[in-house]
Amino acid sequence: MSIHTTELIKAKFAGIDFHKKTSVVALGDSTGRVLEQITLPNELSQIRKYFKQFHGLECVVESCRGYEWLVEELQEMGHTVHMGDARSIKLIAQTRCKTDKIDSRLLMELIAKDYLPTCYQPTRQERMLRELVRHRAQLVRSAVKHKLRVHAHLDKENKGIFSPFTIQGRQKLNEVKLTESRRQQVDDELEIIDFLELKIAEQDAKVKYISRSNPDVALLKTIPGFDVLMSIAFIAEVGDITRFKKAKQVAAFLGLVPRVYSSGDTRRNGRITKCGSKLMRWMLVQGAWSAIHASSNLRKMFHDIERRKGKKVAVVAVARKLATIAYHVLKEKTEYQESLLDAGLARAAF
Repeated sequence: MSIHTTELIKAKFAGIDFHKKTSVVALGDSTGRVLEQITLPNELSQIRKYFKQFHGLECVVESCRGYEWLVEELQEMGHTVHMGDARSIKLIAQTRCKTDKIDSRLLMELIAKDYLPTCYQPTRQERMLRELVRHRAQLVRSAVKHKLRVHAHLDKENKGIFSPFTIQGRQKLNEVKLTESRRQQVDDELEIIDFLELKIAEQDAKVKYISRSNPDVALLKTIPGFDVLMSIAFIAEVGDITRFKKAKQVAAFLGLVPRVYSSGDTRRNGRITKCGSKLMRWMLVQGAWSAIHASSNLRKMFHDIERRKGKKVAVVAVARKLATIAYHVLKEKTEYQESLLDAGLARAAF
């Protein structure tokens, strides 16, 4: 057995700097000493051939686009994979000289010294739900973009139509006289809109089908402002609810808590952090407007804050409250109860 092979047997940690075409791997022993650094092409055969030499490695991959297949492959080979928080790692280890070898070695050393900042690694099912919800949202945004183009074409000839995409509106839109070139452009836009709305309906059907077999969706739907889509989105974006110890951690995860500036005796709260899922944050704010009408307690909360801070701050506060309520509903596996808020929001279980 060669000296090199003997050294590699001691490998316990692996820092992987993942890229689209290649991955730079830094192997280290139990003390974090570098044993080998190698660049591997991102091909299954090469990845399997290399990592099958080792048993039970502690691997680190930074959270980035397209990493999923590599993580699943390493886990199938019996290795443990940690997801490094790229933002925190950058703050911890800023350097003037940045190369792939340095990055892979840094990841390995952080896990070896038990100083690696990690982030949540969603399950395959959670990833599929996220992709479903985000794909639907992208289709809706695209449809809205093309509808705005139709409005723009009509406005250019001063022939705007109120609600041109209803049944009656489409009839008026077909009858309105436009120049030949603009009529062709409007017809093209309508064809695209019809296609997108068909795809949106297909995604809605998938969401409803999935919701039937998920008991958590039924629980979340009892919360004011939560419908099937929003319930599925919350489950997908938040993931395993038991990883949060407190409800306010969920609000922080979704970026619905204010920034804090504190020094000495001075403390000031700024705007919300806007961390986490932008889509989920937007959906909670939209759901908050519905919740204000459905719940007397949330309506009172909204008006109390509105008088002091204004509508925008008040509705975000209600959205944050919905996130904490959803945490308790999922954590305790119980339906939402308005009576728990009747005693006063400050003392409520939710």
